[in-house]
Amino acid sequence: MAKIKIIELIKSLSSDEIKLLDKFVKSPVHNKHTLVTELFAFVKKNMDKSVDQIYGEKLFKTLFPNEPIEMQKLHHISSYLLKVVEEFLAWQEWKSDQTKKGIELLKSYSRLNQTDFFFSTLKKVKKEHSQKAIRDSLYFEQISQIENITVSQLRTDNKKKDFRLQEFSDAQDEAFIIQKLKTGCLLLSNQTATKTSYNLGLLPVIQQYCKDNGLLQNPTVAIYYFASKVLSNYQDDVSFNSLKELLIQKRDRFNISDLYDIHVFALNYCIKKLNSGEQKFMREAFDLYQSGLASGIFFQNSMLPPRTYNNIVMSGLRLGEHEEVESFIFNYKDKLPPLQREDFFNFNLAHLYYEKKNYKDAMPLLLKVGTRDKLHACITKTLLAKMYFELKETEALTNHLQSFSMYLRRKKVLGYHKETFLNFINFVQKILLDKYRPEEIQQELLETKIVAEKEWLLEQLKK
Repeated sequence: MAKIKIIELIKSLSSDEIKLLDKFVKSPVHNKHTLVTELFAFVKKNMDKSVDQIYGEKLFKTLFPNEPIEMQKLHHISSYLLKVVEEFLAWQEWKSDQTKKGIELLKSYSRLNQTDFFFSTLKKVKKEHSQKAIRDSLYFEQISQIENITVSQLRTDNKKKDFRLQEFSDAQDEAFIIQKLKTGCLLLSNQTATKTSYNLGLLPVIQQYCKDNGLLQNPTVAIYYFASKVLSNYQDDVSFNSLKELLIQKRDRFNISDLYDIHVFALNYCIKKLNSGEQKFMREAFDLYQSGLASGIFFQNSMLPPRTYNNIVMSGLRLGEHEEVESFIFNYKDKLPPLQREDFFNFNLAHLYYEKKNYKDAMPLLLKVGTRDKLHACITKTLLAKMYFELKETEALTNHLQSFSMYLRRKKVLGYHKETFLNFINFVQKILLDKYRPEEIQQELLETKIVAEKEWLLEQLKK
C-alpha cells in the first residue's frame, strides 16, 4: 500500500513543491536514510511514468544493485519516504501561516521561561495577525489561542497583576460562537439536502445571544448568523437581505472555501422560495451565481462543475437573459470537465435555442447528448419531449415517451427522480389522450407533489 500511496502522493505535487521536497528529503534534520534519498531521486526522475512503471524490479536494482530481489526491502524504504513526505506536507501548512508559526514560537519561549523574547514576539504576532485581510473562523480561533498563551505566561510572571482574563474569555466566546454558527449552517443545509434530522444543540441559544449582546457588529459573526437564520426559516426574507448585503460588502473577509459555502446557503434559500412559487427569487439566484463566478468560488481544480453550468444557464433563461446566457455558454465551455464538456455544452445551447423557439437548431444538438450522466440524460429527454409536443409531432412524441419510460424503468440509480420523470410522461400522455377534460387533469397535476416541468404542463393545459 505504501508503494502506491507514496508515488501517487508525490505525483500530485506541483513542480515547485517537488523542488522544495527535494531539499527537505536531502536535509539530515528530516531524513537520515541514504536509500530514502535515492528512492525519491528515482521517483522524481521518472515522474512522467505510471506507478507500475516506476515501482518494480528496476527500482529495486537501483537501490540494491548487488542483492537478490526482495520487494519487502523496497516496501520498507517506501514507508520511510512516506513519513518524510507527510512531515513535509505538515511543515508546508505550518510555514504558510505566520500566525501559526508565531503561536508555536510563543509556546517555546513560555516553556523556556524567556520572558523578554516572549513579550517582544507577542507584540509582533498580534500586529501581524491584526493586519490579515481574511477574518474567517480561523482568524478568531487564533486570537483565542494567543490570549490563552498570554494568560498562561502572565500568571507565571509574578510582576504582572493583570492577567487579561476578560480578553481571553471574550476571544474564546467569539471564536466558539463563529464556529458553532458555521457548523449549524452546515447541519441545516445538509438536513434539507438529505432529509436527515440533526440535533442542533446550542445553535438557537447562540443565535439569540448574538442578537441580544451586540455580536452582529462583527461581520464574520453576522454573516453566519443570518445564514443560519435563513436556513432555519425559509420565510425570513429580512435575514436573507442582510446575508446578501454582507456577501457584497464583506466578501474580502472570507477565503474561497467559506465564500462557496455561504453562496450555497443563500442559493438554498432561493431554491426553496422558487419551489414555493416565488419567482422573484430567480433574479436573486442568478445574481448569486454571477457573484460566485466573479469570485471564482465555483471552480474545482480550475473546472466548473457541470451542474453549476446548467443552473446558471437555467436561471438566466428563466429571466429571459438570452444574450448573457449565450455568452456564458460559449465563454465557459472550456471550463467544463473534458469528459462531460460536449454533452453539457450541446444541452445548454439546445436549451437556449428552445427558449428562442429555434427548434430546428435545438433538436440536432439534443440528439448528440450522451447518457453517461443518467439524470442529465433524463432532463435532455424531457426537453426533447417538450419540443415534439409544441411542434405537434404526435407520432414522434408518442414513440419518444414510450422509449423514455422504458429507459426510466431500467435505471435503478435515479432515486426519487425516477418518479418525477415518470409523472411527467404520464401527464403528457393524459393531455394528448384526454384533451377534453383539462380541468380534471389540472387538479390532479396540482395535487401531485413531484412532477418534472409542472409549470410547463399547466401552461399546455391552459392552451
